[in-house]
Amino acid sequence: MKHMDKLLFVLALTILATGLAGYGIKKAAAPSKKPSIVFAQWWENNPEKDALANLIKEFKKSNEGIEVVLKAVSYEDLYRELLGANSSPVLPGDVIALDTLWIPELKKKGDLEFQWQGGFQRLSPETPLVSFINVFYYNVDILREAGFSRPPKSRSEFLNIARAITSEEKGRWALSLGRNCSRGIYDDIFPWIWSAGAELVKDGSPAVNSRPVIETLAFLASLEQNGLIAPGGSSADAGKKLEDFVSGRAAFMIAPAKDIEFVRKRIGDNAFSVSSIPQPDNFSGKTFSASSEWTVGVNSNSAFREEARLLADFIAEKAPLLSEKLMPRNRTQDPFYSKVRDIAIAGESSRELAGLPWGKLADVFNQELSVLFAGQTSAADAAGAIQKKWEDVISSHLTKF
Repeated sequence: MKHMDKLLFVLALTILATGLAGYGIKKAAAPSKKPSIVFAQWWENNPEKDALANLIKEFKKSNEGIEVVLKAVSYEDLYRELLGANSSPVLPGDVIALDTLWIPELKKKGDLEFQWQGGFQRLSPETPLVSFINVFYYNVDILREAGFSRPPKSRSEFLNIARAITSEEKGRWALSLGRNCSRGIYDDIFPWIWSAGAELVKDGSPAVNSRPVIETLAFLASLEQNGLIAPGGSSADAGKKLEDFVSGRAAFMIAPAKDIEFVRKRIGDNAFSVSSIPQPDNFSGKTFSASSEWTVGVNSNSAFREEARLLADFIAEKAPLLSEKLMPRNRTQDPFYSKVRDIAIAGESSRELAGLPWGKLADVFNQELSVLFAGQTSAADAAGAIQKKWEDVISSHLTKF
């Protein structure tokens, strides 16, 4: 009897052990967690309705088993998240939309990767996937009301119109600026310099202390000091600038061509148009144009880095379509985009700041510009100060590479 009890006990342990082992095998064989990658971007509200979502659906169809979540983050919030004071940021996604101006500083931080074997950026991380030039927007109704039938082509013409239409009593000014954002100087100040055929950097060295740059700075300072720029330009962002324009507080602004669609929806096709930026009087040389250039990077710490790379490659492959969707009427028969095309052909896109630490350069320029606009220095002295500080910033940047 005792022998039988022992036998039954041994059999019970064997069955229990076998069952546990089988349970373990079943658990090990269970399918792994479905990859879900987050695409953080500010593009979602720009394209045609559902354009970006439809692209993601196409990606998921050809990459079964990979989930993609679109996460909308504003341009400025994304800039602060990636390049703010926090040295170890928690990145907002697995694939992240980027301005190519950010790339040099992001490369140094090492939180994102831009190149891999067979990856989308085969030439340079600074190579844009989508690019839009900046153009000169003007309010047709305001100009017509003041007796002007066309936009200004030269700076003297611009001054004449600016003086005629500016009225503090009516709450109307000539030009709106949005300097208090990461692209403020690039979008609102540098285009005036580039329209004069001047370069800010030549052969990798600053070229700020030149006659065309000094004359441009003096011209812009005179606009500010004569009350022709809408108040708050130094503390306003791009959204405030756009609102100034569509509300009629400002007759002119410089902005990316992609904003044409926003303006048309707010005030209609007949109330505004676009043109090239007014040039110095009697200027006949080659001009440059500022561009908004976008790309993507992959979070180096992503749990699904290979899947994220697949999405980044897909976005790169679809870049021409995305560009079309971001400017949905980008066709020659549309008068607005026909003008944009002509402006682009007449000049040359400036990429002289590619590969340089944009944030530090912009801070230096903005600080000196504020002193100049306040009348506390001359244009020549401001240019000289920027030149010296830029030399230090660029030298330090190149030394670390």
